[in-house]
Amino acid sequence: MEGENALKKAEIFHDGVWVIKKLRAAIPEDPFEVLVNGRSMGMAKLLSFAKCVSNTSRFPQVLVIYSSGYLRLKAGADPAPPLTFGQSLILGPAISGTSTSCPKKTLFFHPQLERVAIDTSQLNQNGTGRLLIRITASRTNRSLKSGKTNQIMALTWLLTLEEPHDLATILHVTGTFEFTQDVIPDPMQTRTFESVRLLQISTMFIDNVRHDVDALRLHVENDVVTLSYDSSLANLLLPVMPRSLNPAMPVFDSIHSDDAGRPNGDTPSYRVRINSITGPTTGPIMVRAFFNSSRNLRHDNMGIWAFQRAPASIKKGAAGSIDYTVTASVNAHSLEAV
Repeated sequence: MEGENALKKAEIFHDGVWVIKKLRAAIPEDPFEVLVNGRSMGMAKLLSFAKCVSNTSRFPQVLVIYSSGYLRLKAGADPAPPLTFGQSLILGPAISGTSTSCPKKTLFFHPQLERVAIDTSQLNQNGTGRLLIRITASRTNRSLKSGKTNQIMALTWLLTLEEPHDLATILHVTGTFEFTQDVIPDPMQTRTFESVRLLQISTMFIDNVRHDVDALRLHVENDVVTLSYDSSLANLLLPVMPRSLNPAMPVFDSIHSDDAGRPNGDTPSYRVRINSITGPTTGPIMVRAFFNSSRNLRHDNMGIWAFQRAPASIKKGAAGSIDYTVTASVNAHSLEAV
């Protein structure tokens, strides 16, 4: 009985088709406030969004949100037992450099979420439609607690979670940012296209047998370039010969194409399409990847990010936005139909 009561308490929305739960998470970040249709549901470090598979009683998770600004996404048709998520999208932007409050080089990496407000008004009575999720990051300076927390911008996002389908789930992200202090992006990392990270993916590649993804696919002008990962590429910025995304179709794929990979099985592939960017950054969009030679299967060791050049210094009050769409697919080939 006690377990059943705890389970019911974790549920904050259930309409027979969608279930939203607060889950426990052993992460160092602070919890955030959760609201559903304007009503406060208390605090959480992790939110789970699950949708019923048609003609079954199963509710596999399709999206989870961590208080660190990490999001994980997968398609709606999930086998039993369900697959793990694999990749994580990190809400951004992020910057490596110095700021008024941090004179030493710092990677302002991920946000600390303060509030997640869920709007179910665009769900139909049968559970179809879309969920709207408005997220606000904390503006508290957390430099003493976590040097990797993004403490130099005021950040907000609107997530639109489309109804999941068997092959893919689509998430639209519209993020806004305003610098709350003067910032100098690291000039050396600007030259290598890594100081400004408009959006990031965190995942794992250990070797050709143990991985969440095994390749990066870039849509460059008049061509599609695929970089297959290999252990010999560890500790290198990839691609070794970088190329900019096609400005008419700024798309890249982080893919799991080989139907293998322990410990997580055939984890989802992601496609990211960048729809618009405003603010201080300019020029072509570059995509970079890096993984270290870690053998630890419990930790992500690969980062992927989209870069656009920023000025040598960014003044307090500079603002902008980024709008993009993430598609999580059951396999790399079905992304081509997106």
